[in-house]
Amino acid sequence: MNVRNARFDNRQENSITGDIQHPLYGWIPYTAIRGISQEMDEIFDAFIASQPLPYMETPQYLDGLRWHALDKLPQWEESERTAGIEHAGQRWLTTPLALQDIRDVLLAGAVPNEQWATADRQIVPMTLPELQSLWQAITARGAQIYQRRLEMEQQIAGMSREQLEAFVPGWPEGSM
Repeated sequence: MNVRNARFDNRQENSITGDIQHPLYGWIPYTAIRGISQEMDEIFDAFIASQPLPYMETPQYLDGLRWHALDKLPQWEESERTAGIEHAGQRWLTTPLALQDIRDVLLAGAVPNEQWATADRQIVPMTLPELQSLWQAITARGAQIYQRRLEMEQQIAGMSREQLEAFVPGWPEGSM
């Protein structure tokens, strides 16, 4: 069997792409994967005998890993923004509806019955200055989340293949 231009497709070296000479069509591209069939194993062995080039990461492969890592950030950000916040000894909701409720009350300038519901639906006393303080804590947390996302975007741009493959969005250890 005639083969040429063989190159390993992965670091495990169990897949090789190259050209095989077909009796009717001439040289055609072919990928042989070890262990699929006896015929493919024979082609794989022919590629091995031709001394295939080693696996080489292409810029397109690394770009794909970067896009995949960047693709994880919006879900991480949304999860962080809706996870709630600890403030003044209570846990508070930070969902879009909860934030709209706080905005509406702040615009109105008065807390209904001077009470508010915590994340676990406990009714607690709440003055307008206390609600303003809660709003400030929530917006400060939102700014931290946004800053962390920007940091991760910058880090992803300079990551190696190994770092990109292992990337999980989050906070640096010990920071939160």
